Amino acid sequence: MSYKKVYLKAGKEESLKRFHPWIFSGAISHIDGEPDEGEVVEVYTSKKDFIAEGHFQIGSIAVRVLSFKQEEVNLDFWKQKLQIAYDMRKSIGVAAHPTNNTYRLVHGEGDNLPGLIIDVYAATAVMQAHSAGMHMDRMEIAQALSEVMGESIKNIYYKSETTLPFKADLFRKMASLKGVAVII
Repeated sequence: MSYKKVYLKAGKEESLKRFHPWIFSGAISHIDGEPDEGEVVEVYTSKKDFIAEGHFQIGSIAVRVLSFKQEEVNLDFWKQKLQIAYDMRKSIGVAAHPTNNTYRLVHGEGDNLPGLIIDVYAATAVMQAHSAGMHMDRMEIAQALSEVMGESIKNIYYKSETTLPFKADLFRKMASLKGVAVII
């Protein structure tokens, strides 16, 4: 795992110490390398201490924090995050409940997945990316979702053409990621 590094200005790490999920562009001192939009970056304090990692994006919110520890953002990472969200929904009685089959599985920052929304409607999950990084990782997230939810989810629908930032200039199209239709 080798991610590009973002360094904060002195004192700008305070909100991250309270686990705030965003890093604003004005808090950044400099960046080693030129990360692509949506790429995972590591974030360091002005004293070069690791503090977080997240998706880089052009704009006022420059990094959306995925983790406050150094870990590889891969299929296992997404499975762990989605499993935590699913277990929490089960514990409060909205998921895997005999009288309820519609609920929000992932609510962005509330589930430590800034820029991602996943709603479940019976056997269909609808994913929305609100950041370039979540868009770029959509296939791995869909695979993780399928593995975590098992047979309870037959279809995964990706619907982000109206939620992605315009400046991301990414291919944006609704499509099925699991079930009937083509994978984009």
